[in-house]
Amino acid sequence: MEAIQTRVKNPRETVVGKLKALHTDEESIYTGCVINCGAGHCLLKVRRKNGKITAIEPDDHYNRGVGREDSVLTDTDLIKNRLQLRGCPMGWVFHKLATTPDRILYPLKRVAGSKRMEGRYERISWDEALDLVASKMEEIVDKYGPYSITTAYQPSPALERLFGLWGAGIEGWGWCSKDPGRLAMHLMGGVPGWSYNQTSNDTADVLMNSKLIVLWGFEPTINHFGPGHQVAYYLRMARERGTPVICIEPRYTVAAEVLADQWIPIKPGTDTAMMLAVGHVVISENLYDRPYVERCVDRRGFEEWSDYILGKDDGTPKTPEWAEKICGVPAETIRAFAHLYASKKPTWLWLGWGPPRKSRGENAVRAACALQAIMGNWGVAGGSVPIDMGTPLKPARMIPYGEIPKVRVPKMYRSHQWATMVLQREKVERGELSAEEYKALIGWRAPNELPLPNPKMLMGGGTWLHNTRTVINAADSTNDHIKAADMMEFNVWMHSHMSPALWISDVILPVVDQCLEDRRIWGGGSPGYGGFVNITYVPGVTEPPGEAKPAHWIYTEIARRLGIGDLYNTFCEEGGDWWEGWEKYLKHEFDRMVEELQARGLKTPEWEEFKKDGLINVQELNEKPFHAYGELTEEGKPLMTKSGKIEIYSYVIGDESQRGLLHVDGFERLIDNLPNDWRDLPPIPAYQQMYRGMDHADVKRFPLFLLSAYPRYRNHTTFWNVPLLRGDCYRHNVWMNVADAKARGIKDGDLVRVFNDKGIGMIPAYVTSRILPGMIVIHHGGNYEPDKEGVDWGCTPNLFFTDPESPVTAPHVSNLVQVERYAGATV
Repeated sequence: MEAIQTRVKNPRETVVGKLKALHTDEESIYTGCVINCGAGHCLLKVRRKNGKITAIEPDDHYNRGVGREDSVLTDTDLIKNRLQLRGCPMGWVFHKLATTPDRILYPLKRVAGSKRMEGRYERISWDEALDLVASKMEEIVDKYGPYSITTAYQPSPALERLFGLWGAGIEGWGWCSKDPGRLAMHLMGGVPGWSYNQTSNDTADVLMNSKLIVLWGFEPTINHFGPGHQVAYYLRMARERGTPVICIEPRYTVAAEVLADQWIPIKPGTDTAMMLAVGHVVISENLYDRPYVERCVDRRGFEEWSDYILGKDDGTPKTPEWAEKICGVPAETIRAFAHLYASKKPTWLWLGWGPPRKSRGENAVRAACALQAIMGNWGVAGGSVPIDMGTPLKPARMIPYGEIPKVRVPKMYRSHQWATMVLQREKVERGELSAEEYKALIGWRAPNELPLPNPKMLMGGGTWLHNTRTVINAADSTNDHIKAADMMEFNVWMHSHMSPALWISDVILPVVDQCLEDRRIWGGGSPGYGGFVNITYVPGVTEPPGEAKPAHWIYTEIARRLGIGDLYNTFCEEGGDWWEGWEKYLKHEFDRMVEELQARGLKTPEWEEFKKDGLINVQELNEKPFHAYGELTEEGKPLMTKSGKIEIYSYVIGDESQRGLLHVDGFERLIDNLPNDWRDLPPIPAYQQMYRGMDHADVKRFPLFLLSAYPRYRNHTTFWNVPLLRGDCYRHNVWMNVADAKARGIKDGDLVRVFNDKGIGMIPAYVTSRILPGMIVIHHGGNYEPDKEGVDWGCTPNLFFTDPESPVTAPHVSNLVQVERYAGATV
């Protein structure tokens, strides 16, 4: 017995002893979490020993040692967000990401004689790399003109600044997140989509004032609208206080399980039909808020939308019975939901990014906003404008480090249409495609007197280094991007980790990890997608490996070689210490931000204190829950729209004489998410069958609808290569309904072949009843891992995407595919 106790005791003592030794003489450092999750407001507490990170822990600025924080907090504390800024699971393993074997340590050049996508590179010096890039830029512009250097998804503010000061180069416009919402915000509320001058409301307002919560295609336990999962936390508290929660979603998600009272499954791509049917019930039964509509909604828009919904225009009333045939939701469920929706005011209806990120998704977000408008939920406490969760404006962060360029860089194509812009260009030269057709196809958003783009060089990476792998993250075909890149004379890419997605490059430049190795002020600017606001400091916790450099340093050095270095960066002198100049820039930014915050009454730390503490909680300014558009609803001030009210009808899209022009509103502001040609986008929110949806004719060949949802343990492709977030924690599988799997002889765990006309991928199957029949789910951001035949064994869903028909503002991240059991050899 004694021997057994010794055997049990000694291993424990050994483990405890090792842990004590590991954490002896550690120091703790706060750093803002920098990743493109849509929030940017989390704070990490990093343990460091001898320059190496030993652990990353949650923030402890508030309520140390308290698990369920709301048990000790008042509503005032919740309004002011006096909560630990706890990150998501990805934040805790950032140091593992920074030290993976695939880190790019040195500048690389494609080996002479090798082909793109072979992945053969050799190390070169920084001087050789930067000289080569700058000389290629000058050579290509001299040979092909100023519109020959391009960027793919995603747009880069640093490159746009460089192009503007240099006078050459073109960029795409828009992102793949929520541009349909940004467009709706401008068309309906008169707020330019990237300005965030008006948003919706914060989650304290939802917690304390909403009478009904509707999560429409929104999964707050995965979408890290930070800090961490705080949106989900506030929604959970609201439900515990008695607010009913309804989830409308084609998947039975974690949110449906732990947050909702009711789950309403709906066919993907048909959300607008159900919204119109809800509108039919509340309008035909006179349940809408008539006084609010008369006061705050443009009359023409309400009347035209009502006539369309009631069938006065086309003879088809958009009844629940009509919608049932399209969306699969029983008519009685739609009608019951509409009655509940009308009886619970105010309602916080929130539309996730999923419904608008499909063919004709512009209609879904405009219909959701229109519903909230006619029900009087727009601009009131507890209501919502379902586009941006909001807060009072806060200071912008990281503004340009020098004079703003006087030359506006042309935005000649939608950013995720870059490959289409390249591949279809020759058809114009051959007369197979007119210039007007070409512009409509690529999403031209530029003055028409400019010549068409002449793409010969691709520059990418560095904006969000963790997710700028365009062949994976652009909302278009991976293989089309590879084909287009191979048509370029020269490609240069910046990134921190090597993968086949970078093999399109001729030169690869290694950048530092933006969270742990760079230095910056973070969290300012837009309110953040989660409706929380703070400003954090990123001190550079560890030294970057090898010769990795900050992206800003790389752009500055390229600018110097182009003769515009002093204009591009006025803080970091040539030949001087980079970090010394960068510190001056950050201090300059801090002083500007603090001056604005102090003028609003916020007590702020000194610079050195901020660098150590890492946090300014801007929500300390809040004395009550926040909601936007109060100037309209409470003070009667007009919006910056043509009518001064909420406009369900778009006067720009409704005016055919405007088609093909660069669009500005009546206040001379660019409508930055509307291409010159909006194709068949209607002036009012209407139902249009999506391209290659579940009712498309091509279901005979490809009978399964592919949905690419965001994963829980990855942001785009980031953390794919971290073992702690794979295996038992997360399996990259294709979700299949039981009936679809059985019909194909597929069992859970079987390796399957997914394919359509755009590509082929291999992936294990997860057979489940948590999704509807006729659809599959492959989570976004799988790494591109092709074999010699081009079959992708990482199975990035972008492999299968394409949409040449729909308006281009909505990212098209779905398509039809077929799935079959695979019995061959594995790679």
